Amino acid sequence: MDFKQLTYFVTTVQEGNISRAAQRLHISQPPLSTKLKELEAELGVILFERGSRKIELTQAGRIFYARATSILELMDVATKELDDYKQGKIGTLRIGIISSISSTLINSWFHEFHQLYPEIRFNIFEGNTYEQLDKLRNNLIELAIVRTPFSALDLECKVLRKENVFAVGTKEYFEDLTSSTTTLKELCHKPLILYRRWEKVIWHICQAENLTPHIFCMNDDARTTASMTNAGLGIGIIPESALSLLTNPHIVKKVIYDSDLESSICVLRNPNSYLSTVVELFYDFLASSNRVGG
Repeated sequence: MDFKQLTYFVTTVQEGNISRAAQRLHISQPPLSTKLKELEAELGVILFERGSRKIELTQAGRIFYARATSILELMDVATKELDDYKQGKIGTLRIGIISSISSTLINSWFHEFHQLYPEIRFNIFEGNTYEQLDKLRNNLIELAIVRTPFSALDLECKVLRKENVFAVGTKEYFEDLTSSTTTLKELCHKPLILYRRWEKVIWHICQAENLTPHIFCMNDDARTTASMTNAGLGIGIIPESALSLLTNPHIVKKVIYDSDLESSICVLRNPNSYLSTVVELFYDFLASSNRVGG
């Protein structure tokens, strides 16, 4: 088995049709069919259920596809790392970012860094904190910009910015709250929309007051919280940098003052992985004194 066979297999799965896969690979259909049959013979399993128009994966095929894509991704990563090593400050940074800063803080950071290093490009992977940690541990990204709380003792972490957490919602949810700030004790009985990873913290704070929080929706993405809040479905619990995701002009925003409910944006890297020149430059840029705590 070689990388070409894996590429043929993955491309065929992605196209769903041997003819289209052959066109994409710039080879004729019969040799591609032969290569796929040789791969099945070598593995000793049937990878495809072949139909007249479309092929579908068997259970063995689905298992192999997941591994094959990871192998090809890692090969691509290795090739790019070697290119970066040869080129120095010219290269592409693979970075994972969370949705709550994808359209806010990160743009200003990228802009400033681009002014310093115009030849460096970005390959951005968006997802929640836990997805980014998993990608970083598997070397699919080189840096992850995530938000607390999380557990990652195996990764090197630098806090970039500490933020207030806000309660946001349409005005009917705040008619009994006249102050510009609030607490979870005051919000507990109202329908809350929040990140899943804040669930334990919120339960802990509320139970200390002998209260049970009314959690309307649990989710893993700031955009989901903002969208449901814009629709007037409840009170969203979001960090400061995600406020720009709120588009409803009638949204009320109040800082939540509870010492256990805090949000920090952090940059992480894997100390056991190869750290390219590009990674070192951007990590040092983010961790510089004029950004930390900003």
